[in-house]
Amino acid sequence: MSVADVAIDLQDINVTFERKGETVTAVNNVSLQVKKGSIYGIIGYSGAGKSTLVRVINLLQRPSSGKVSVSGQDLQQLTDKKLRGVRQKVGMIFQHFNLLRSRTVLNNVEYPLLGKKISRKDREAKALELLKLVGLAEYAQSYPEELSGGQKQRVAIARALASDPDILISDEATSALDPQTTASILELLKKLNDELGLTIVLITHEMQVIKSICQEVAVMADGAVIEQGLVGDLFTDPQQPLTKKFVESAANVTEMRQQIVSDQLVEKLQPNERLLYLRFSSDETSESVISELAIQYGVKANIIFANVQKIAQLSLGYMLVVLSTIDGQFDQTFHYLQTAGVKVNDFSEAPQAKGEIDVS
Repeated sequence: MSVADVAIDLQDINVTFERKGETVTAVNNVSLQVKKGSIYGIIGYSGAGKSTLVRVINLLQRPSSGKVSVSGQDLQQLTDKKLRGVRQKVGMIFQHFNLLRSRTVLNNVEYPLLGKKISRKDREAKALELLKLVGLAEYAQSYPEELSGGQKQRVAIARALASDPDILISDEATSALDPQTTASILELLKKLNDELGLTIVLITHEMQVIKSICQEVAVMADGAVIEQGLVGDLFTDPQQPLTKKFVESAANVTEMRQQIVSDQLVEKLQPNERLLYLRFSSDETSESVISELAIQYGVKANIIFANVQKIAQLSLGYMLVVLSTIDGQFDQTFHYLQTAGVKVNDFSEAPQAKGEIDVS
């Protein structure tokens, strides 16, 4: 990726704090690049260091060490005046909206423009255009307490756009919203990315959010990025246990894990049966994979669980299936699955009882 294509470049970022005489590491040697015009996700549980890291992007949190570049500018080398100019080009939205209760919706959107050399008429016109963009023009004279959570977040987005940012940071902006409202906010962010060319950095603890609109993702734990890459690649072949857990939750595989144990599926297997967990990425449907097994090798299949979903232009499939053969031999079956690009976990010999099934 050339320098001109990079919106955000973080190199070897460390953030440490002194707390009660001890050094606490909030961000541990993180390096990542965000491409201009992309939607980049950062995922991790509470305390992973996500919010601290994104505050480094505009130096609201100065790193203890490392280099921060935004749009080709080394922020640590800028004067305070120039740094303020860069910060105006980085909009931020948060989980709790942070709207001014005593001001109308229109006034809230206008607020970032009050210190600028712009007439009141032009300021109001711009704020109204932004409200139209987020679908709230008719609520211009309403107050925040009259709005739903999703509407408040739309106002917050409009306000963040008032300074014409090149980058928009969404820090858990959908965490307080119900699934339907979350989907509508994500659709709005995708629209802004498409129509305005905004670079969006999306912080979340939900892989469902990442898979909805992000092209790339970094997974954080204990202040460090433990895995990063294209969303499709991480869903197809996650390497770290935490990433696998996030992918599993987004693919609705949790119920499958529970079903294996609760139904004692392994204990009930016959000598000529194998319990397999299949993952595949292709344009083929799950049915075609199983059909080929039956046609070519006479393998019978009992599908316990199946889920196929579209992620980043890829069809990703997850399946729990009991396969059976007449002679109990599965060498040809495994070879076919491997050549078809299917990743296979054989649960037939997995330990049961009190533990969980490992679907890594």
